[in-house]
Amino acid sequence: ILSLAPVFLAGLAEDLGYRLSSRLRLIAAALSSLQAISLLGVWVTHVDILGLDWLLGFTPVAIIFTMFATAGVCSAFNLIDGLNGLSSGTGIVTAMGLAGIAYITGQQQLVLMNLMLIASLLGFLLFNFPWGKIFLGDAGAYSLGHTLAWFSVILMFKEAELTPWAIVLVFFWPLADTLFAMYRRHRSGHPTDQPDRLHFHQLVMRFLEIRFLGRGRRQVANPLATLVMLSFVIVPVIFGVLLWDKPFLAFTAVVVFSVVFVGSFLLGISLLTSLRQVNVRKFGGHK
Repeated sequence: ILSLAPVFLAGLAEDLGYRLSSRLRLIAAALSSLQAISLLGVWVTHVDILGLDWLLGFTPVAIIFTMFATAGVCSAFNLIDGLNGLSSGTGIVTAMGLAGIAYITGQQQLVLMNLMLIASLLGFLLFNFPWGKIFLGDAGAYSLGHTLAWFSVILMFKEAELTPWAIVLVFFWPLADTLFAMYRRHRSGHPTDQPDRLHFHQLVMRFLEIRFLGRGRRQVANPLATLVMLSFVIVPVIFGVLLWDKPFLAFTAVVVFSVVFVGSFLLGISLLTSLRQVNVRKFGGHK
């Protein structure tokens, strides 16, 4: 809770209308991670990548890597917070995955901590989903990402046999969406931190509106898209739990899910383009 202060306050400033640059928010998240390292005395010691594991044997390198890796997860949960219940629902699924691994490895304290977080998020969901009576805001989304990231770091530090690739699977969806968004913006010549409307959940919501619900039904399309999205979110987490101590298989699963993610995104763009062209041909002459 103490380590949350910098990133929570940065998110709260955003929620109150004080515009902070993405760099300042990333620095705040990194400072929260540095605070967690100093309080808990844990950090990432290996990632099951030859060469990088050797570098992580040097404590300063490992601490810097941990700071920015966990800050990235923190930002990822904020970036996917675009639908009612999506970020918090993803948080519940992620915490369930971490609790499952903690249970298998006998880390009972981490099981209880994840279950408490799940209970908190379920209470929040009663008011956030489906109609959005309250919202996480930047402060809540950053705090959720920071908490889950550090639950995973503690778990990896305590259980040497746990492969980091299993943790990547548990966090797969927010990480994949964030990294692909950065790549997509870079390819199009835009700043990687510039918002756009091409996140996977936005494509799903627009597809539901165009294909099934029609315009003016955003209040239905929004929560329905969350339910569709969570069905995608949960599958990699299941594999992460099952392959928690199998580095090669977990890495292979990450590659497979990454290919499926990119392929599904490109297919979604193609379907939306086709549907729009059909709508133009069908209704354009009646304007």
